[in-house]
Amino acid sequence: MIKKQCERSDAFAWDVVDRAPYAVLALSDTDGTPYCVPISPVRRGKAVYFHCAAVGKKLELLKKNPRAALTAVSDWVVDSPEYTMRYSSAVAQGTARIVEDEEEKRRALYWLSERYSRADLDKFDAMMAKYAKAARIVRIDVDEITGKQN
Repeated sequence: MIKKQCERSDAFAWDVVDRAPYAVLALSDTDGTPYCVPISPVRRGKAVYFHCAAVGKKLELLKKNPRAALTAVSDWVVDSPEYTMRYSSAVAQGTARIVEDEEEKRRALYWLSERYSRADLDKFDAMMAKYAKAARIVRIDVDEITGKQN
């Protein structure tokens, strides 16, 4: 990082991932063509989970190249007098895989529901029965994360 005074700890970066309302997933095709897409992540340890459809570009690209990057931003505000933006951010890199284990998939779906639909967790079992087979869970095992605060 060029501005060392902005650099923050891994713990800070993980906190940003946990608090950001969404993250942006970056993948690339085998020819190097970039692809970025917003996701709704949830973290456990150094693993980040997200859900997606059973077919689509994310899964196609992950099958070709499992390396992935993720960026998340929280606590942002425009500092107009200074012509800048104040924010906290995290950038993570790791290896992604489709979760095949049904128990891990169920846990990840529960964690996602807990994070994004906490008020409706009483409907979790009914939603699982209706949608779980169609959903895919991807796990990114993060091997590098950096935090920044501007």
